[in-house]
Amino acid sequence: MARFFRKRILMTVAAVILATASFTSCDPEEIIENITARTKLFNFVSEIMHDIYYWYKDVPANISQTSSIDVYDYFDKHLVSQDRWSWMMSGQDYLDNNAGVSTSFGASFAQPVDHYNDYSIRVRYVFPNTPFSENGVKRGWELTHVANTPVMDLVRNNTFETQMAKATNTFTFRDHAGVAKTFTATSRVINTRSVFKTEVYTSAQFPGLPHPVGYFNYYTFNAHMLSDIHDAMATLKSAGIKELILDLRYNGGGDGEATSLLSNYIAPASAEGKIVSRREHNDKYSQYDNATETKTIVKRIANSLNLDRMFILSSGGTASASEIIINGFKPLMNVVVVGRTSYGKPNGMYVIPYPEEDYESPDYVFLPISFFSVNSLGEGHYVDGIAPDHARPDDLYHEFGITEDWVKACLTKITTGSFPAFPAVPAGVATEGFRGKMAVEEDSPNYGRYVARRPGSK
Repeated sequence: MARFFRKRILMTVAAVILATASFTSCDPEEIIENITARTKLFNFVSEIMHDIYYWYKDVPANISQTSSIDVYDYFDKHLVSQDRWSWMMSGQDYLDNNAGVSTSFGASFAQPVDHYNDYSIRVRYVFPNTPFSENGVKRGWELTHVANTPVMDLVRNNTFETQMAKATNTFTFRDHAGVAKTFTATSRVINTRSVFKTEVYTSAQFPGLPHPVGYFNYYTFNAHMLSDIHDAMATLKSAGIKELILDLRYNGGGDGEATSLLSNYIAPASAEGKIVSRREHNDKYSQYDNATETKTIVKRIANSLNLDRMFILSSGGTASASEIIINGFKPLMNVVVVGRTSYGKPNGMYVIPYPEEDYESPDYVFLPISFFSVNSLGEGHYVDGIAPDHARPDDLYHEFGITEDWVKACLTKITTGSFPAFPAVPAGVATEGFRGKMAVEEDSPNYGRYVARRPGSK
């Protein structure tokens, strides 16, 4: 009987292999192990998506495992139509992300079409200690050629990303003065940090300022880089700033621990003990809606700032944890949002590793939407983003800091009580009709994160 049963298993295994074409081994024992491991993994996905997933009630009960190409395909089949945020990744990608590790030339690009009607490819930001930074590339430089091909030809032909993915390329840029610079660079593994810039402005740098003003350009809420926040806040605290320009325009979110730490630093004394955000779960986890562990509550610490007002710079790249800061601090202090409407990710994920609870060396990490975040007034669900109090187009022509339009506009508001007019198109910039639009980071379906460990996890 046992031999017959085993034979039936092998026949079933063979049928599954023919259906999925997932395994290439001819060893029956190895085939059984692979099928068992696949089934266990897929069952794990089904369990979490019918449990902690916010929309679990709308997930079909019996999603075919054998018709799924791989676990990514199987996971995606559980996502409901209104969910544009859930995703998963390999365990190695998750660990690299936490460590700020990626392979790149070290810059982000965009086009200043908004207001300026300029389709040129401009540098949004450059990470330090990368191939681009080592060649002097700055924010605001124009990329004109890659591999001796006009970059707009690559954009129109939808080959820009393919060309940029090559390990070695020859680049031609125009710097801020319009001078061309050509060099060859090879992409490599880079290590990024969570902060672009921390500065303090006084009347010596910007005449008319009544007190020191801080500028903190925060790129990602990374719980493994909390020292970046500590160091920046120590600098701002020692300068005695009374107002802060918090630049979150390219911050796609991140970890709840970093969100909580930043909140504790920037909240005024009047907000002590108040809620920045709390989570609303599905009915299976509703007991955690008012649990302390699922709330971000202000607890001021050494070097907490004493702010009278905070300006937050926002764009379509401002997502998730960044939007929690905007939404959460509006009821707590005087906040002025400057820029463009944010991304629109009012929810968050619990980090669910596989094997379960293995956060140190997971095979996969699942990030299903598990809750929506609301502020102390119960406000949230901003699926279309958060509109700014003062709308301005992103200035892709200047480096971050006092010469860049958004920062300059905030300093002008502090000095005169009014925001200035929009800047004119810089001299020498060609404005014309549609020439081709490139994708940016926030166009990715996996953009935007607000993650935490689920309640009760180790």
